[in-house]
Amino acid sequence: MRRLKHKHTRRAIQFYEINYGFRKPYKVVLDGNFVHALKESRMGDPTDLLAKLLGGPVKCYVTRCSLIELKGLGADFSATLGAARKAGLHLSCGHDDAALATTDCILDNIGGSNSEHYIVATQEKALRQTLGGIPGGATVFASVNGLHIEPPSDAQRKAVEQAGKVSMGISEHERAAEALQELPALQRGPRERSIFRQNRAKGPNPLSVQKKQKPRAGGVGGQSMEGAAKATRKRSRKKAGQGDSVQAPAE
Repeated sequence: MRRLKHKHTRRAIQFYEINYGFRKPYKVVLDGNFVHALKESRMGDPTDLLAKLLGGPVKCYVTRCSLIELKGLGADFSATLGAARKAGLHLSCGHDDAALATTDCILDNIGGSNSEHYIVATQEKALRQTLGGIPGGATVFASVNGLHIEPPSDAQRKAVEQAGKVSMGISEHERAAEALQELPALQRGPRERSIFRQNRAKGPNPLSVQKKQKPRAGGVGGQSMEGAAKATRKRSRKKAGQGDSVQAPAE
């Protein structure tokens, strides 16, 4: 069961990180009823519990309107008021002149896109449903089994899909516009040949595949032997008085 919960939590956190830019340390806005639920159940420090749930360091914030609302509830919530002041940093909500209800204060700070990447920790189901309809509206709540993060709503997933389709480029009906058809980048024609030279497989070196020629009989080697024999042959000469005899004259 714990593994399944951890798996769902990691998927939800990754969804908000990838699609909406949530980063560590996570910024969590605590409302009064969430702090009161942790105080009554004695779960522990909100910062430690949220860091364990989200898998990273967190910064907890409490709005001025939430503190004023807890203070107005009387002595029964004095301990919750002290815990809220201790648990979170003071978040300037911009309602110094006239305090709003905690729900209205949080929704006003989240706005239409939650550009500050706040994670709202609240026990009010209606507030969680409203934030689920806002892109990037992440919420956390407490139960007897611990803290939980709400999975991304269908509206948030559809918003991500729609944003992905828009970022793919110009739509088909925009391509059909006559003004855009004149752009060379949008004209669908035959693909031009690449200007880069492609390395093709080459054949073997013709000089390396020539057959070796066998030496001919009486060729260069024979001529060299015959020349050597002629070079060593000596010419015989006849000495005077040898050879043909000389006849004496007749008397």
